[in-house]
Amino acid sequence: MRLHIKLLGFILAVLVNLSWAEVTPTLNSDAIKATFGSYGVEVISQSESTRVANLYSLSGDAKICRTLAVTEFILPMDPALTEAHRLIRAGGSIGATLRSAGFTINKKLLVKTETAAGDEFESLTHGSVPVGAPLYTKVYALFAQQGGLQIPYAVIAEAYHPEHFPPAHEEFSEEPPLQQAADRALMILRATIDQKQIKSSPAA
Repeated sequence: MRLHIKLLGFILAVLVNLSWAEVTPTLNSDAIKATFGSYGVEVISQSESTRVANLYSLSGDAKICRTLAVTEFILPMDPALTEAHRLIRAGGSIGATLRSAGFTINKKLLVKTETAAGDEFESLTHGSVPVGAPLYTKVYALFAQQGGLQIPYAVIAEAYHPEHFPPAHEEFSEEPPLQQAADRALMILRATIDQKQIKSSPAA
């Protein structure tokens, strides 16, 4: 797995250097806050290489999941991202944290599909999305850019609440290593959507 992640980092770096990645100035967190009035991150589970998070808005005291996100970090982490990565692993929003650290966010779309909502997604949305409802789902590679420095950071799979419309980025990549990482992230995402019980990480 570690060898695959290292190879993936190399492929991502090549893609960015060829200017194949698409700059996305509006972040998903921006869109959630603009539409629903608030935004927060709840870390559901986390390992060295993977994070599962509920990106939510508040309705009273209820955290309504607007995006369920599975992140596969590109390891080893570039030293330039050490502090931002520490904050992200402590529960920070990925895009907002990187932007606050002075990076521009670039994305490359890998998969665009639908996933049926399961019991856990219904629970995370406090019943606002019934089991079986179609969820717009996509997987993309994310890069942090600062000046001439372009760093592959993660491959991220996200499923969205039907009332939420994330920022669009339509430029695809069909590079096999990227697609393999996308498939892994999508598999974890779909498994998470169907889980009946999830405990939040203390970092949430």
